[in-house]
Amino acid sequence: MSQQSTHLTEKPLMTISGQEGYTQRIAYLPGGERAVTCSGDKTVRIWDLEKGEQEGTSMMHEGWVLGLAVTRDGKRILSGGEDKRIRVWDVETHGLVEEWASQTSSIWCIDMSPDDQLTASGGNDGEIVVREMKEGGNIKHSIHAGTGNSVSALCFSPNGEKLACAVNNFMGKIYVIQLYDIESGELVLGPIKAHEHWVHCVLWSLGGDQLFSASDDHTIRCWNLEGADSIGKPWTGHTRGVYSISLSPDGTKIASASRDKTVRLWDVHSGDPTGHPLHHEDWVCAVDFSPSGEFLASGGYDRKVSIWRVLRWDDSQKQAHHPLSDTPWDLDEIHSNFAHDLTGHVVREGEDPFACGSFGDIYRGKFRMNKRSIDVAVKAIRTYSTHDGDYAKKNKVSIVEIRCPLC
Repeated sequence: MSQQSTHLTEKPLMTISGQEGYTQRIAYLPGGERAVTCSGDKTVRIWDLEKGEQEGTSMMHEGWVLGLAVTRDGKRILSGGEDKRIRVWDVETHGLVEEWASQTSSIWCIDMSPDDQLTASGGNDGEIVVREMKEGGNIKHSIHAGTGNSVSALCFSPNGEKLACAVNNFMGKIYVIQLYDIESGELVLGPIKAHEHWVHCVLWSLGGDQLFSASDDHTIRCWNLEGADSIGKPWTGHTRGVYSISLSPDGTKIASASRDKTVRLWDVHSGDPTGHPLHHEDWVCAVDFSPSGEFLASGGYDRKVSIWRVLRWDDSQKQAHHPLSDTPWDLDEIHSNFAHDLTGHVVREGEDPFACGSFGDIYRGKFRMNKRSIDVAVKAIRTYSTHDGDYAKKNKVSIVEIRCPLC
């Protein structure tokens, strides 16, 4: 058992409605205060995660929007779908900057190179198109991934030198991964027979020496790129197809979204699931870690954007919480530091505590004052002594402590 485990809050911190179609893809913008989605309702939308609402106007396509990418500098959004075009949007104005005619069929996936210089797209015509961002979308390579094949996912390597692609052919029962050299456009590894069914997603490890894939066969797999060998057994736990995976910023965890209506978290090194599944009302198509790794955004057929907190506990962190029970703040200390009784300014978030101990239970809360807010810990302190009777032991008093900001 690893000394460090990671789990997820089992209820979302926030759920935002507003889309008229399912969420196909989701991506955080730099800073983590906003997220972008594309949808079957023909829109690209930016969501303000501080206010819990859509920001500005929707960016429109003429058909379902299936592919989405955000430049690393956070200034541009690229989207594409059934209308067979890539549209480039300004993040701040939501205005259309450029439009590029692309594949001869629908665009299913888009990715940006780490330096924002190149973009790659793929679709059901089997063509992988690599374009130069600064040259008005000038085509650098047009790579044919095989007759009758579809490109369902692609991802630039961390150093930007290779492109991993998921290539599928339902009639031919081809479900493979192929790696291409960005400079030459040549196939350098593969096809790797990856799964027993459609491959929905490919993702590089932080160091670029491994690759992860997710499939309709209900599994996630990890690949050693030296010999194109599978590392360990397939990761199992989902009961239906896995549509999307996201790597945490520290490279230690993978989040997965599935048609079984759950998001799950996995340990990258062991391939073991951690924590409890996050349940949604319908199929989950998209998931993304926040830039800090502290939150997850997810979406799917429930037409909502859900935000979850990722909790991390290890032995040292657990030990660090023990002294709090020995030297708790009381209300007099709080009142001496604040001019107001804080009780009316704090709202508890969720029904279940995120930490328990002999002193009481700690809940997540939101402290709001003067149109500003911060996350705080709300402690339900047991007020009995060891000499009190059973009746007293059943009672708790809720006290707010600003000693423990959560973000």
